[in-house]
Amino acid sequence: MEQGGRQGNQQESYVDKFLGKLRELGNDLSKLEDKLIFHPEEGYAKKIVDKLELEGVQLRRFYAEIRNIYEKSKEGRNILYYLYRLYPITEYQVNRRVINKQFGELVKGILKALEKDHSEESLRKASDFFMAMVAYSKTR
Repeated sequence: MEQGGRQGNQQESYVDKFLGKLRELGNDLSKLEDKLIFHPEEGYAKKIVDKLELEGVQLRRFYAEIRNIYEKSKEGRNILYYLYRLYPITEYQVNRRVINKQFGELVKGILKALEKDHSEESLRKASDFFMAMVAYSKTR
């Protein structure tokens, strides 16, 4: 049981570290280095997937939603509605225990950053981050 408690603290720390990095960057995902997304040892995607023990099914929905929003932004459409819509979807999935609370906090942190800066580059980085998490979930 004690080991599980320590693991829980580690789980929170990777999400907290990522969200802290976002705050450090002024909640501007476009400033997040690609290495911090993709790299298997230094990037956040693999560490979060491994520590939270996330499955591809949990991740694919959010990847698909963010990817869809990114595509809409390339068409010049106003995407705030689609971003705001993800808040209740995330909360619902946390409450139904479809996704764990730490992952829900991660999603909400990314949405908050995208509210502030929903440029095409920030949306691409968010999409890439979820894509990397989906890919790393298949290696567990």
